[in-house]
Amino acid sequence: MKTWALSLIAVLVAGTCAYAEDNLADQLKRALDKAKVKLNEAADKAGEKGREWYRQAKENLKLSRPEYLKRAEKELAESEAQIAVLKEMSNAPGQREYFKTRVTALEQHAAFAKTEYASLQGAESEPVFRARQSIFNKTVWTLEAAIEQAQEEAGL
Repeated sequence: MKTWALSLIAVLVAGTCAYAEDNLADQLKRALDKAKVKLNEAADKAGEKGREWYRQAKENLKLSRPEYLKRAEKELAESEAQIAVLKEMSNAPGQREYFKTRVTALEQHAAFAKTEYASLQGAESEPVFRARQSIFNKTVWTLEAAIEQAQEEAGL
């Protein structure tokens, strides 16, 4: 009788262990699948953004100097407005210091973009203007990406 009971307990324990291993394996597989989906979504989003920036760069090169400067000034004004909203949010009670630091960095980034815009306006020749335009575009695009990231963090 004792042997039979011990055998029954051993079978139950083995079955439980096998079920736990299968359950753990299933959980790990689901977590891996979920991570793959998130990674693919992030890659798609980054790819779309990269294609958008490339399209904008090609379009910007086709614009005349006055048209481009007008568009660039408008983009800078929009970025500053978005940063102002984020700054108001960062001053709310209970806001994390990290977010305040992020907003300060955005303000510095925008100030740097303004400096580049001023050098763009002062370009004497067309080749110099187009070279500075390329650098300015990258600065504005990275500023836009940083603003988007801060807005996501803020829940906007």
